[in-house]
Amino acid sequence: MYWRPLVKLTTGVLLLALGTLVSLADDYMSPVMTPAEVKARLGTPRAPRLVDLRKPVEFGIAHLPGAVNIPIAELEKRIDEVRPAKGQDLVIYCLDGNRTRQAEPILYTNNIDNFYHLEGSLEGWLQKNYPIEKGGVNRKTW
Repeated sequence: MYWRPLVKLTTGVLLLALGTLVSLADDYMSPVMTPAEVKARLGTPRAPRLVDLRKPVEFGIAHLPGAVNIPIAELEKRIDEVRPAKGQDLVIYCLDGNRTRQAEPILYTNNIDNFYHLEGSLEGWLQKNYPIEKGGVNRKTW
């Protein structure tokens, strides 16, 4: 008589625990490329296509050398600009990974599946004191 509610409660607790464990796992779908690997490949024939998903004003403050700015809000309509050349890797990043997570399903939906996210995002790059570029913002008003 009392076992049915107990089973339902136990099942609910187990599902909640499983959901928590899954959310604690790496919630990226794409593989990572470390800042050290990206830095080592800059300026070489193996340099990845770097796409910064932040707003133009953020991009103007600091971005990875050679990065292209395609804000997450414009990603779907500018998807062809994101596609890497044949044999070239694509690395997406933002400040802390939030917009990168949002971009992944958009890229997969548009048949772009050979991409990486920058491990640690821009924050990780900056913590290592790797080179940055500034500027590159072409808009006169915001």
